[in-house]
Amino acid sequence: MFSQKTIILAPMAGISDRPFRRLCRSFDADLAVSEMVSAKGLVYGDHKSKFFLFPDESDKPHWVQLFGSEPEIIREAAQIALEAGADLIDINMGCPVRKVIKTGAGAALLREPERALKIIQALDRAPAIPYTIKVRCGWDSNSNVLEYFINLAATYNARALICHPRTAKMMFSGSANWEQLFSAAENAPLPIIGSGDISDPQTAIKYLGNPNLSGIMLGRGTFGRPWFFREIKKLLEKGESWSPDAKLKRETILKHGDLLRSEYGEKTGLLLYRKHLSWYIKGIHDAAKFRKEIFTLTSFTDIKKVVDNLFQ
Repeated sequence: MFSQKTIILAPMAGISDRPFRRLCRSFDADLAVSEMVSAKGLVYGDHKSKFFLFPDESDKPHWVQLFGSEPEIIREAAQIALEAGADLIDINMGCPVRKVIKTGAGAALLREPERALKIIQALDRAPAIPYTIKVRCGWDSNSNVLEYFINLAATYNARALICHPRTAKMMFSGSANWEQLFSAAENAPLPIIGSGDISDPQTAIKYLGNPNLSGIMLGRGTFGRPWFFREIKKLLEKGESWSPDAKLKRETILKHGDLLRSEYGEKTGLLLYRKHLSWYIKGIHDAAKFRKEIFTLTSFTDIKKVVDNLFQ
């Protein structure tokens, strides 16, 4: 599943839903991870949590990310996800957002390695659950736990470890410390995936070329740019710079709208579409004017007209 140059869409709340994953896979993303799903929500039958599980045949293998702090709850949620069609489970041990941290989940587990150990042991208990874990390099600059988590994941048969090499305290400020990740990943006994601050194909290829990594994961660099994966692949495989022409951009933007409307309905789909459109038009002529106009519109038909005008 994880080769030397695997390129993956990161799990992002409110972003990496089925429509966006489908678009990214159509532009050559090798794998994609679902939005973060509450393990407790799944176990206790929360409708919204279950909604995230529905698989899409264009997005196989189906990789679902769970967050939680209770080993048996996470194991039960993972089993529910697998029965619903998931092929692989990712356990979030790196999210620095306060509402996740205060439940003892996400990056809070970097401060509680014993609890993290119990979660991983629960997943590896027969019948074993196919899983990965996603971490940061530590809670703060005084706690580098990356090598500990790499060894933990390898000992208990994780399929891979994904690391965003910032501390939890950094949130998204400063710069990701890729050299720290490269060093920790040297001779690692399982695939290591790196994530963070990849915003252009040249940087992506630089990191893909590191022999200690099995791939990279793209997050914020894909906002308004589901074709980023193809940009990287073209440069990597053929040495060619590539970007979508205006026709393909227009078709992709409109297709995204259709997918969102089909997934969420007119009202919610439109709200989500506006958010993505504000990223799609970034950097174009009169972007501020179009952005202001988009947020006044109340139908997909009206937005389609704006998009058509944009590309005339």
